[in-house]
Amino acid sequence: VEEWFPVQVATHADFLKGISIQSAPLLHGYVATQMKGPPAQLILASDRGEPILARWRVGLGQTLAWTSDVKNLWAVDWLRWSGFSKFWGQLVREHMRHKRHRELDMKTEVVGGKVHAVVDAFTVDERFDNDIESKLYVTGPEPGGDRREFPMRQTAPGRYEANFELDAYGSFLLRADHNKPGKNGDLKNVGVSYGHVSNPYPREYASFGPDTERLERAAAAGGGTVDPAVKDVWNPGDEKIVYYEQLWNRFILAAIIVFLLDLLVRRIRIFDRKFLPKKRRRAA
Repeated sequence: VEEWFPVQVATHADFLKGISIQSAPLLHGYVATQMKGPPAQLILASDRGEPILARWRVGLGQTLAWTSDVKNLWAVDWLRWSGFSKFWGQLVREHMRHKRHRELDMKTEVVGGKVHAVVDAFTVDERFDNDIESKLYVTGPEPGGDRREFPMRQTAPGRYEANFELDAYGSFLLRADHNKPGKNGDLKNVGVSYGHVSNPYPREYASFGPDTERLERAAAAGGGTVDPAVKDVWNPGDEKIVYYEQLWNRFILAAIIVFLLDLLVRRIRIFDRKFLPKKRRRAA
């Protein structure tokens, strides 16, 4: 849609604080789209109510959709607007990922359908972080499937381990939360770990060939054959093929022809003509 239009605020957001969208210049065009259902949120809209800026949450992050451009085509006046840099700066800062917890590396190993997960915890000054209460959460193999919980035991200074069996084939997501008792006795999160393991199908499944013996039995039970020649596919053999064909149209056509012939004979009256001999002229 290429036309000049003002941008309107559909939903107030934190990143719009201190920015007067009403005083922003006109945009010269946008790509016409439709809003998705919740949890999608419309932030800015055109004068027709169509989306200009929308956002929705995907997992731990957020996705933004800006239907105009930031070039000197549709947003040529916005580039000269005094609030342009502030608008985009605050928008990016609000929606970028922030590390709220310290991430600790997780190492995983799968042996014989059993997973061995290890997390080494260190403090900011590179010392072993001990006395952590860690729990491992396993999700999978289906997205949004059941989540299992396993405790992680401290086996060495700063090292925490857990073992569990994979009960299905597929991919699994691992997350470990690390907590420490605070001054008031409450648990305080000191870090988080992420991991991923896969339990592939056995290789023997890939080496299986077709069960030709069972296929031959199935074909024989239905009166068929295995791998017949092309000419035998349409050969009925001793089977009689009975089919019905409508013949009424042929009789109707014959009746029409007879009717037309009868009408022709009656009109022309060929057999009712009298043939008289010609008179001879007398000689003078």
